[in-house]
Amino acid sequence: EVAEAVRSAVAAGVPLTVRSGGHGSPPAAAGGVMIDLSALSSIEVAGDGLVHVGAGAHWGDVAATLAPHGLGVTSGDTRDVGVGGLTLGGGIGWLVRTHGLTIDVLRRVEFVTAAGEVLEVDAESHPDLFWAVRGGGGNFGVATRFTYQAAHVEGLVGGRVMFDQSDARAVLGAWRDVMRDGPDELNSTLMVMPPLMPEMPAGPQLVVALQGSEEELRHLLQPLLSLPSVTHVSLAPVGYGDLLEDAPPGEPPFELVGGNGFVPDLSDAALDAFAATLDHEIHTMLLLRALGGAFSRVPTDATAVAQRDGQALFAVNRLVPADAAPETVAAAHDGIDAAMAFTNGRYSNFTPEFGADIVTEIFPPETLARLRAIKRQFDPGDVFVASHHITP
Repeated sequence: EVAEAVRSAVAAGVPLTVRSGGHGSPPAAAGGVMIDLSALSSIEVAGDGLVHVGAGAHWGDVAATLAPHGLGVTSGDTRDVGVGGLTLGGGIGWLVRTHGLTIDVLRRVEFVTAAGEVLEVDAESHPDLFWAVRGGGGNFGVATRFTYQAAHVEGLVGGRVMFDQSDARAVLGAWRDVMRDGPDELNSTLMVMPPLMPEMPAGPQLVVALQGSEEELRHLLQPLLSLPSVTHVSLAPVGYGDLLEDAPPGEPPFELVGGNGFVPDLSDAALDAFAATLDHEIHTMLLLRALGGAFSRVPTDATAVAQRDGQALFAVNRLVPADAAPETVAAAHDGIDAAMAFTNGRYSNFTPEFGADIVTEIFPPETLARLRAIKRQFDPGDVFVASHHITP
């Protein structure tokens, strides 16, 4: 059915966009057709830990299906994230240091080309296309099914550590030191939240997961747990599915102004610049996700996600009211560029801007040139208009 839809759209001369799980759907191309893959949601556990998953499935359902087998596929942060979009953009999840990106455990893709052909794409069959779909987005065709190598994820312990807002910079520094010296089995994201709602306290929050014991986790986190600004500690054995959160309901009443990028060096100067973004009259949300480990052991040219030397992924967003005056929107950019100067390249799945121009900020020149060459081979007519559009 997908192949027939593609052939019909090509015959009619209209552009195509693709929707998988719907968590962050791109806008439909003007005058074009959107292919909705939500019905392709099957999840099949095969032998040797291989898992076949339809592109329209959600990661929460994948985690629930794999849990009885003691398996997991490193994936996104929330249960409602779709399999297709997250995978094609790379897939940074809660176990990125232990198991890498989602694309790093991807073994095969069922794929429909602009010519309406159905291909089985892997490292041996159509290897250039297999390289491109691992991080290059939906620019080359329609991925309808993915095969992953699941990992054993028993013995997880995780939870949250919360701090008051009094000294966010000290928390950033202690977190950097903990993760710099920590084992691959230690995964964490540090967020600094503004006072949005009573059930979400303002201040730094550490979300952490370890394949190991609670005693080992507390030992590794001791430099953070000993800070005087700690307000809450909740650490306990968890299943992988427990790490996946529910996305906030509804549309937020604000616009996000900010950016994201890979941080090659978590220097004191970088942390100073990151912390400085919090000193602003507009509510600001900051995120640092620890990388390294399995993520960094993948060669830079092995996939379309080339920033493998990143020590962390940084993101900052100012929460600007939807009805804000133009001068307020302009002021929201203050300090953002100074922080982003310490980053190198954006992460596609955290980049909300759409269009062809943004790809130069996501992909290094050599990577983008190779992606364009593969686009010319498999979609020379530019049928597929992805969120981050790579033109032939």
